[in-house]
Amino acid sequence: MTGVRWGGDFAAWDDLLTAGRDLAAQVRPGGAYAIDPTAGLPALAALFAVATVPDTVLLWASPRTLGVTGREIAPALHALPDDGSVPLAAQERPLWGVCTSGSSGAPKVAVGPADEWEQIALHAEAAMYADAFPAGPPEALATCLPLGFSAAFFMCVLPALYLKRDLVVHPPHDWSPLYDLARDRRVLALGVPALAAAACLSAPAATDLGSVALFLGGGHLSAPRVELIRRHFTGAAVSNLYGTAETGAIALDHDPGHNRHVGRPIPGKSVWLTGTDERGIGTVAVAGPGCCRRTWRPGSPPSAPADHVTGTDYGRFDADGNLCLEGRLDGAEKLAGVLVRPREIERHVLALDGVSDVRVTVETAPTGLEFLAATVVGSVDADTVRAHCAALPEQHRPSRISCASEQEAATVYSAHGKL
Repeated sequence: MTGVRWGGDFAAWDDLLTAGRDLAAQVRPGGAYAIDPTAGLPALAALFAVATVPDTVLLWASPRTLGVTGREIAPALHALPDDGSVPLAAQERPLWGVCTSGSSGAPKVAVGPADEWEQIALHAEAAMYADAFPAGPPEALATCLPLGFSAAFFMCVLPALYLKRDLVVHPPHDWSPLYDLARDRRVLALGVPALAAAACLSAPAATDLGSVALFLGGGHLSAPRVELIRRHFTGAAVSNLYGTAETGAIALDHDPGHNRHVGRPIPGKSVWLTGTDERGIGTVAVAGPGCCRRTWRPGSPPSAPADHVTGTDYGRFDADGNLCLEGRLDGAEKLAGVLVRPREIERHVLALDGVSDVRVTVETAPTGLEFLAATVVGSVDADTVRAHCAALPEQHRPSRISCASEQEAATVYSAHGKL
């Protein structure tokens, strides 16, 4: 019997559907609802409840995350007010909404038609998973990511739901459910590089994961990380995944660790560049399954509907058709009157042997003076990083450098695996 194992709880898909249908009597056609994805199995029953009622708006986020007041009508399920605070109307098509990571401090909701969910699930199976599983499609899906993450929702929840596969949601610090699942089944596992590296270091010994394809997104997948994962997760196929909440998955690199590109665009997704300069660098634009049609920041009107999404990154294509990222649109900052791009500095540091991950930020000292700070993970020290950065223009050299080994990485990462 296929179903969902979430921590220590299990429910069959058929039972979740039955619970959702029972709950649907409390869902109003045309209404807007928020489902708290942290609530465990009740969140999936609530998803079925809203999805089976016509012309609803289903926001896969808690009211608290959205900054709106909701009325809880069942565990995980909240009816949102129709006072204009949620200015989204389903009209002729039901709508979904997922939150971005909110790194700016204000959540942004990517919104699209919910009647495309099946297409998104089938596209993930045919265009992304097939290359990683030559012996046949994955028999189960697993993730250590919060299901509120758009990648977890679109790449694990929807395919498992529509294709009726087992889904395992396990804690970031405990990958043993994945090890158990992989003993007799082909498994697509979704994570981020930092959490995968931490799992490798906490494993008592090398683990045979020859039936697992590990898709890692949301961060740099450097050569030291790839080597660590392949050494501890023997036989696992490791791929680097690039995408955003607004665009869905954009590109996959099945041979990562070089830091040159993020792979070719996923078949079925149209990816192009707008406003290119003389070097061929432009803004990444995307259309296809998983792309939202509009965005909404709570407290503001939603954006106008569009048939494609302009991403948050600059990029270019190399001679082989791989997408190379060249920094974020919002990635330039002023430092003492000089424009600096932290992402470019990060790429320079990643080229240093022994560096697994890095984040460069503009910080402000108590005196009010601004400076560049670099947090580095790997087998290097601050002096080595500082010497490597001597090749950069003076204004682009971090003045404060903090280094942590992979074993110490838990002290510098968030619970979701971000520096």
